Amino acid sequence: MKKSVSIIFLCLILFVLIRCKKDLTVTSIDQIPGTWRWEYSCGGANDTCIYGSKSNYATIEFRSDGKYVEKHNDTIYLQTNYTLINTDYTFGSLVLDSPAVSLPIAILDNLLLITRGNYLDTYKKIK
Repeated sequence: MKKSVSIIFLCLILFVLIRCKKDLTVTSIDQIPGTWRWEYSCGGANDTCIYGSKSNYATIEFRSDGKYVEKHNDTIYLQTNYTLINTDYTFGSLVLDSPAVSLPIAILDNLLLITRGNYLDTYKKIK
């Protein structure tokens, strides 16, 4: 019995260590290129939050060639060119060509925050 508990404990530790290594560290706007998974959005008239799930998810891919691809549930929602304007290391603007819009962005606690109207969208880097 003691041996099986030790094996389970060892497996749990290995799982946690492997899981932690997969997290990508992002500390500045210069590190935005890559793929980001939507975690949640908060705001609106009632200041509510909507969370991503297995049936409701989204990603944004910032390609190094300046292409922006936003997908909702694996369907392309928006594909355009983008430019990043740094205010400093952690704050700036995401400028999209079509539709022509400039969105305030920030990197905070390893997350990408994008302000869209009354909502703050939060993304985590996955690639």
